[in-house]
Amino acid sequence: MTARILVVDDIEANVRLLEAKLTAEYYEVLTASDGPTALALAAKEKPDIVLLDVMMPGMDGFQVCRRLKDDPETRHVPVVLVTALDGRADRIAGLEAGADEFLTKPIDDVMLFARVRSLTRLKMVIDELREREASGRRMGVIAGAASRLGGTGGRVLIVDDHERQAQRIADELSIEHRPVVESDPEKALMTARGPVDLVIVNATARTFDGLRFTAMLRSDETTRHIPVLAVVDFDERARLVKALEIGVNDILSKPIDPQELAARARTQIRRKRYTDYLRDNLDHSLELAVTDQLTGLHNRRYMTGQLDALVKRATLGGDPV
Repeated sequence: MTARILVVDDIEANVRLLEAKLTAEYYEVLTASDGPTALALAAKEKPDIVLLDVMMPGMDGFQVCRRLKDDPETRHVPVVLVTALDGRADRIAGLEAGADEFLTKPIDDVMLFARVRSLTRLKMVIDELREREASGRRMGVIAGAASRLGGTGGRVLIVDDHERQAQRIADELSIEHRPVVESDPEKALMTARGPVDLVIVNATARTFDGLRFTAMLRSDETTRHIPVLAVVDFDERARLVKALEIGVNDILSKPIDPQELAARARTQIRRKRYTDYLRDNLDHSLELAVTDQLTGLHNRRYMTGQLDALVKRATLGGDPV
């Protein structure tokens, strides 16, 4: 799986190093040395991912990220902030600016490529939905622009057998969202089939395998599109990488920071509402393709398709038409 990646850094050595690593893995790499150039390139070239340095003169990475997320043409592009800073305040500032991830220099290659692969899969899904929705607009079966799709007031399922940790997460999220705690994975899977905007799973649970639970979510047609935020110990690198490989959307490290939890949950719920909006529009356009808008009755296209199937069945010995 390849992708077009925009690398933004004012230090040429850093750009060349990242460019060499990504090119060796067969990614197409674009480069920029400042914020304005990066914004212009992103608008023109439509990259799949932006790797963005925070500490740049003039327009810093936070400002560039915020501009990218404010633009309807680039807000769906995943942004990974790359920085030498490792402070809590900087990480939260980046997440609140709309960043999808924070990587600290020197960059861990395993984590970099695991995150790039994960975000590339997500971007491909959104691109396909956006393309189909655009086709519907061109044909006139979809009208109007997307409303403001917020990341608050979501339904959050917390799957965790650590009672105190689960309760702390629920208490923090209850400020903005409607959390539900479930310690039994089978019951949690049933709950997830209902209206859920985000699943937070303890990947290091003692009584069940959190990653296997995530794999079950991804293999179930009714739950595979729900974003999953995994609580992982960053010292367990193998588990962390495996979580991203099997479809976890985001990672929350222990000990859990309340503001980081809130920012990551808000980002995932906002993205889910956007993809739900695109899917709903696609379903609506398909329905309109076989329905008369004035009467609500099926049109000739629908009738022809149905008759073809009935006639074929009749010729094979079925009921006469």
